[in-house]
Amino acid sequence: PKLTPQEKLKLRMQKALNRQFKADKKAAQEKMIQQEHERQEREDELRAMARKIRMKERERREKEREEWERQYSRQSRSPSPRYSREYSSSRR
Repeated sequence: PKLTPQEKLKLRMQKALNRQFKADKKAAQEKMIQQEHERQEREDELRAMARKIRMKERERREKEREEWERQYSRQSRSPSPRYSREYSSSRR
């Protein structure tokens, strides 16, 4: 069956439209994959930052505890008279 010039043009346009539709669909999918990848990277960075903050906070608390234990153990071994007076007056 011989196609008229209008039918040929219509077929060509339909094929071009289908190609463009497939290309757009593929581009949209690739964009979504890229966005998901970027989101995952941001999450990983935030997780690493949170872990670093927790570690620093833990180190700070340990340092404070060690300092407190050092002071407390020093005081309990040889309490100063001033400390004893303050302690006994606060208990009354």
